[in-house]
Amino acid sequence: MKKILMIAGLGLMATAGAAAADAKLFPYPAKANYCPQGLQPIQMGGVICCGVPNQNVTYAQYQAHPVPRKRYYAPAPTYYGSKSPQGWNGSKSPRN
Repeated sequence: MKKILMIAGLGLMATAGAAAADAKLFPYPAKANYCPQGLQPIQMGGVICCGVPNQNVTYAQYQAHPVPRKRYYAPAPTYYGSKSPQGWNGSKSPRN
């Protein structure tokens, strides 16, 4: 029983390690660096801590929405008069 629990615990630790390896670590722009040498402030899941970032943009830049592109519309069609045989004012067509 002890062996089974130990194997299950090691399996859980292995999956937790893989999930932590996939975490996005964003650099945190700070004026002062109070982290140990070789580390810098990072933001991970909204928490600021010391580490080595694996992203090249900050969390705020990552979450920013792109600017919508300007849409260009075709000009309105030119009006060349009525398409009806009577004309726009109801006058008779010159063919009659």
